[in-house]
Amino acid sequence: MKVGYKLKIFAKIKLVYALFVVAFFVGLYIIFTYPMRFGHNLFRKWTSKLITTFLGVKIEKYGEEDPEADMLIINHQSMIDIMVTEVVAKEANIAWVAKTELFKLPFYGNAVKLPKMIELDRENRQGIVKLLKDTKDRVANGRTVAIFPEGTRNIENKMLPFKKGAEIVANKLNLKVQPIVLVNSAKRFDSKTMGYSSGKVQVIFLPSFQASKESNWLEESREKMLTEYNKHIES
Repeated sequence: MKVGYKLKIFAKIKLVYALFVVAFFVGLYIIFTYPMRFGHNLFRKWTSKLITTFLGVKIEKYGEEDPEADMLIINHQSMIDIMVTEVVAKEANIAWVAKTELFKLPFYGNAVKLPKMIELDRENRQGIVKLLKDTKDRVANGRTVAIFPEGTRNIENKMLPFKKGAEIVANKLNLKVQPIVLVNSAKRFDSKTMGYSSGKVQVIFLPSFQASKESNWLEESREKMLTEYNKHIES
């Protein structure tokens, strides 16, 4: 009992440390970039690198980033997925599609407001119209839009069905899409079960392609992403 109790206390201490690291560096990012109209991308990547380093996350990259990609579709497991992607996607000034709730957070909501991330209100029927408009604006201004097509974090060793929003937007705007697979990020930081441990996260860049209504590319991408995921998942 004593050993088990000590392990639980140690796990809680590690979790508090992980939460502090994320909150501290995101807070610094907001403070330093709040008065600035430029440099958000560079500061965001520096912040992401600091967070992953202090959390002991070792990133293994496979494949190559396409600097001409307009949209990234990524499976979603953990709070640190964004930081990990920012570290490896060196060429992209990413505009993340984020849920409305994040924009409403006191102080920390500025982490998505200041760099002009894309707000998605799933409860609003006009949400897809706004998503189309905002994506078009960001791409026109040289940004790369990143979206989690599962719609929520998924810590199971599988992928949830992909929602059609990414497909509708990419087809309508004729975007070049690159799938990215994140593996083992939930084992590093699982914000649902409140677990944390240092270790490796694999990032796999799959080949990019031009979105087209003539193909079922979203479902095909999910199948390819799941295949790559299963190759690298820790037992």
